[in-house]
Amino acid sequence: MRALLAAVAAVAITGSLTAAGSPPDDDLWLADHLARTTSGKQALAHLRAFERIADENGGQRATATPGFAASARYVTEQLTTAGYQVKSQTVPYRQFVFDAESGQEIAPHARTIRTLMMDGSPVTPKGGLTAPLVFAPVKADGTSGCTAADYDGLPVQGAIVLAPRSSCGYTNQQKVIAGLGGRAMLMYLPVPDPENIYRLHVFTPSDFTIPSATISPEQAGQLSTDAAQHPITFHLELRGHVADKKTVNLFAETRGGSADHIVMAGAHLDSVPEGPGIDDNASSVAALLETARRLAPFQNRVRDKVRFAFWGAEEQVDVGSDYYVEHLSSAEKAAIDLYENFELIASPNFARFLIDGDVPEAPGSATVTKVFEQYFTRAGLPFKTEPVTGVGSDQAPFVTAGIAVGGMDMGTIGLKTPEEAAMFGGQAGQQYDHCYHQTCDRVANLSLQALDENVPAIAWTIGRFAMDTSDVR
Repeated sequence: MRALLAAVAAVAITGSLTAAGSPPDDDLWLADHLARTTSGKQALAHLRAFERIADENGGQRATATPGFAASARYVTEQLTTAGYQVKSQTVPYRQFVFDAESGQEIAPHARTIRTLMMDGSPVTPKGGLTAPLVFAPVKADGTSGCTAADYDGLPVQGAIVLAPRSSCGYTNQQKVIAGLGGRAMLMYLPVPDPENIYRLHVFTPSDFTIPSATISPEQAGQLSTDAAQHPITFHLELRGHVADKKTVNLFAETRGGSADHIVMAGAHLDSVPEGPGIDDNASSVAALLETARRLAPFQNRVRDKVRFAFWGAEEQVDVGSDYYVEHLSSAEKAAIDLYENFELIASPNFARFLIDGDVPEAPGSATVTKVFEQYFTRAGLPFKTEPVTGVGSDQAPFVTAGIAVGGMDMGTIGLKTPEEAAMFGGQAGQQYDHCYHQTCDRVANLSLQALDENVPAIAWTIGRFAMDTSDVR
């Protein structure tokens, strides 16, 4: 039924864009054809393949792992079979490698605590450190541990401090704890799914001076219960090192179309090491693969060249896309009229977020957004806009380069609002994707409704710009 509704929506938009009794608009025939022939059901076959790849490779497809290499082979095979020449760009980068990450409550109970070291955190001595565990007071306004005054009367000096992630940011929380003499920071994200644990990144290493890691809300609650009986002694070992690594970006572009006016559409191919990455972000990769397959017979009929990009190491903070944009010449940058980026297009409790076109540093973005809005409005599907930084992803280096951007996601770790529940259905107060960066990010977790609605939309926008980018330039 969901697939049928998506097909009806695709036909409806085609009908609305080509008036009855009149010849098709020359700029929209390809977009309409791609919307009719590219479906969530087709994309689902690719998603099952990516899930098998993860299952065969330790449950993940993270960059610089066999699972990522197998994913890259799959993409290459699919595109080559469709008639594209696939190009691979080797991307050297430096990655933080985790040597030890463990936590144990020693007293009053013996309890192992699953601990994820922050990527780039300072390290403990080899063998770890043992110290009292102190709890940051939980404040209703979401600012726990944001000021030194929050810890008045607490023995932070020489302790490991456990705090919920707060609105001031975990970098600032760490600075406060370090300034009071704390030896390490443990953090949990207060999300509705208490078993969830998220690895965080240290974006500015000079701001961090003490070892830092995350645990789950569930285990934070267990520790709090134990602390009510007796002071807790905790052992923590966090060690890692920086290593030179390589990943790859993959590209496939149409044979035809102006090389001076390039339409790019991309998605990252890697998962996090903690899960198979099916919504994040195989869902978007699958949509682009199927769009490329359906576009292939028309490669020589497009006016503007279409370049599909599959990025490596996005989960290491946009490594692949950063490298690509940084190594473009001025002329190569000028030839790219726009870049569309896609993330998590099948979140189970989804809201449809379009990148807000108000991006002064990247003129033309407003037009890209309007094209997405045009599709969803005429298909009768709701949407919202979010800032270009709403989901940190591979659009960022294109914005920095002044290239127009657009795209969408269906939500990640945030909580759906009552307004969004009324618009899109689903549950208010719950995460858009409770399996984001978790082991359960699998096919069974996806919203097939979102997949069915979004895959034709992605195909339509790519087909539309393949025939006309004059309003973006």
